[in-house]
Amino acid sequence: MKNLKVLKAIEEGPKTVEEIAKETGLGAGEVKRYLLRFLEQGKVESYQEGEKILWKIREKSELEEEFKYV
Repeated sequence: MKNLKVLKAIEEGPKTVEEIAKETGLGAGEVKRYLLRFLEQGKVESYQEGEKILWKIREKSELEEEFKYV
């Protein structure tokens, strides 16, 4: 499953779309679509470092963990 490849690529640490695409063998546009979908679902987040935009797995707050089954 392509979407899992994208998530696995950023489990190791923050990466750019291009780095994820290279690692997964997917096109940059396809990777970006998956990342935007994951962003809407609250699974990932992005931040800017210099001129690069890096993507990483979103860390859940203690409150989110406490109420995840509610």
